[in-house]
Amino acid sequence: MSQDKKVDPLVEKAKKLVPLVDEILDEAVVSLGILRLSQGEILKNFGDLISQLENSAHDIYNRYEALAFKELISLVKAGRQTLSDSEIESLVFKAKRLEFQAGQMRKSRGGSSLHKIVQKLLNLAGVSCETPHKETKEVLRRIDLVAPDADTAKDTPDKAIFLAVKRTLRERWKQVVPEHMKGARLYLVTINGHCSEQKAEEIKETGMVAYVPEHLKNQKHLKDKHWIRPLSELPKDVGGYT
Repeated sequence: MSQDKKVDPLVEKAKKLVPLVDEILDEAVVSLGILRLSQGEILKNFGDLISQLENSAHDIYNRYEALAFKELISLVKAGRQTLSDSEIESLVFKAKRLEFQAGQMRKSRGGSSLHKIVQKLLNLAGVSCETPHKETKEVLRRIDLVAPDADTAKDTPDKAIFLAVKRTLRERWKQVVPEHMKGARLYLVTINGHCSEQKAEEIKETGMVAYVPEHLKNQKHLKDKHWIRPLSELPKDVGGYT
């Protein structure tokens, strides 16, 4: 077993101070006062709330990660007045291992937190959606959310909406549309980056509808493209609001 993959009980104990993604999001929702907002207010400010919630969750994660490193130092120093050279060396190795594992956690959190944020806000706005369950995950490998629910997506896909949530519009977004899903209602949600006119036309060719931040939608080359929509319209389109 490699050095980085060995289980270190002190590192594992310190790492437990970092909550799961869902717990961090719940804390961010409370800290931002989103639970005090009406469904109408969430709908009205949907795009801005995605950004606020992501930034708050990121700050909360960093705070817990810093606590984990402090806890590791305390665990190593427990019962000792001073540390010997070998103990200091051991602490350095443990800190490196914790940093390696924290890096993996950050990468995993970044990949999963955005679609959880979108789901959380849609649900709080009264829009039914969820992650695909294990029976549909293999078929919907690149789909992050389905509305109104996973059973509808599995049994009557023509009555479901499929959402792929991507931080940026990189080339991999094209992989979202496998042959067996041609003609399905596929929505692409993104919050960062640029959408060129060429990319907008490529999205149109796939039959997808893309939701982007307001400032991107307001760019001259996107204004008249009805399949490129502001994030603020996502809850209405997914929930069937008029």
